[in-house]
Amino acid sequence: MSGLRQILFVLGLGAFWAVSPSLSKLAGAAGLGVGQIVVTSGLCVGIALLALQRVVHGRLGIGWPQVLYGLGCGALTLMPFALGQFAIRHVSVALMAVITSTSPLWTYALALTLARDRFNLLRVLALALGLGSSLVLILTRPGASLGGVDVWVLATLALPVLWGIYNNFTAMTWPKGMTALTGGMVESTSSGLLALPLLALMDWPTRGAMALSNTAYWLLAAMILAWVVERICFFSMIEHLGPVTTVQATYVATPGAVLLGVLLFAETPDAWLWVSLALLAAALWLNARATQTSEAPQSLASKQEPGVEAQ
Repeated sequence: MSGLRQILFVLGLGAFWAVSPSLSKLAGAAGLGVGQIVVTSGLCVGIALLALQRVVHGRLGIGWPQVLYGLGCGALTLMPFALGQFAIRHVSVALMAVITSTSPLWTYALALTLARDRFNLLRVLALALGLGSSLVLILTRPGASLGGVDVWVLATLALPVLWGIYNNFTAMTWPKGMTALTGGMVESTSSGLLALPLLALMDWPTRGAMALSNTAYWLLAAMILAWVVERICFFSMIEHLGPVTTVQATYVATPGAVLLGVLLFAETPDAWLWVSLALLAAALWLNARATQTSEAPQSLASKQEPGVEAQ
């Protein structure tokens, strides 16, 4: 892959990660339920990747190992994805973007705990800086005190940890010979199917679906399209450039998401937000530096989760 294409892929993937929290927040404001978003996007993205797999590889490549893998990944991705959709309706886009961007660091922490990665001082320092970045942002929010922090802020703090669990599971259980498109397809389809109870309990289509505006449907279509393109960009970068370069898209995604929060939702960045962003940038740089000097360039620590999924 040429240098220009590499830059375009990094910018493109980062842009999709940046826009995802804002799309989710707009969808919530338009009246779309979490169940509607999770089920529809999961099934539609799965169908799109199925068609691409058939066109690109000429076969589906689906057996019981892939089905079981998809169910496991679907369950693990459903938890942070759905939780993130709930949380973005109660927290700022900037807070969501900064905290979830620490997921590669938590992936490394869990991999180290499971003895699937070696101790690396740079990565440990990156983990500490990433945690510090989140704490600075959380503890300086209005209402944060020794008496407690908003429950949705705490829920947001759980997202990168849940994505870290997901990242490790995907690597530990990847079926031999499975293509990336097949993996994305069985995962997305499974997450959509597993979320059907959520749809039935909270957002059954006959309950107010007619009240949704055209804007809501256009937003849902935009989210699905964005996530399909994000999956293609992500897997193409993993295949041709490796995870070290792929994770650099976070440098674009985080400030991009913060900027969109300012433009679309009139969020006012304060000095503590810039301090948090600086700590996060240092953490991601240390993480990338550690991966570049590692003897195992495919380390889990530099693997980014899907989108805000996401994100």
